Amino acid sequence: MKYNLMRISDLKLGQKVNIKGVIAEYKGIQKVRILNFGKAEKRVFQVAGINSFIYYTIADGSKMLKSEKNKLL
Repeated sequence: MKYNLMRISDLKLGQKVNIKGVIAEYKGIQKVRILNFGKAEKRVFQVAGINSFIYYTIADGSKMLKSEKNKLL
């Protein structure tokens, strides 16, 4: 699939993505705990080299990688 036409939901587990200059690995949809809210399902990316995570909402899956300034590695 071409990068220009790829959506966030098209990513496969373990694929690496450059998110605003940070390399992260896609971990899939997981339930995460949100402070003062409870648990919610999010698209999870783990930052390479450290134990830090980047979250996207389920609805963000329909957005194109290019429009979010993300780049598939």
